[in-house]
Amino acid sequence: MILALTLPRVGSQMHQGTIHKLLAKAGDDLRPGTPLLEVRVDLGAAKAQDCPPLLFFRIIATERACLRSLEVAPGDVLDAGARLGVATSDGTESLEGQPVRALRTTSVAIQIDPLSRR
Repeated sequence: MILALTLPRVGSQMHQGTIHKLLAKAGDDLRPGTPLLEVRVDLGAAKAQDCPPLLFFRIIATERACLRSLEVAPGDVLDAGARLGVATSDGTESLEGQPVRALRTTSVAIQIDPLSRR
């Protein structure tokens, strides 16, 4: 079964997210709890502020699958709901056709060292 990995909307103010760090790569076997990537969201983008609030979150797989492709790179700015990659329920399955559904994931807020932002 082909599964789409998409950028989840975290909160009503999130319209876009910036890929901060990739934690998984194509070919990785995913199981519940596997971290996939980290995303930075500027929640102050809607209006000018001296110090806009930033949120960092990690996308984590919650089901078994094989990550077949990851179509993003650090620094990419994507709209909520954008496709990040493709997984399949088995690593030997064909990628012909459209995804049947989204890969089941969850997201958790994380704290990032301010000196590590690039």
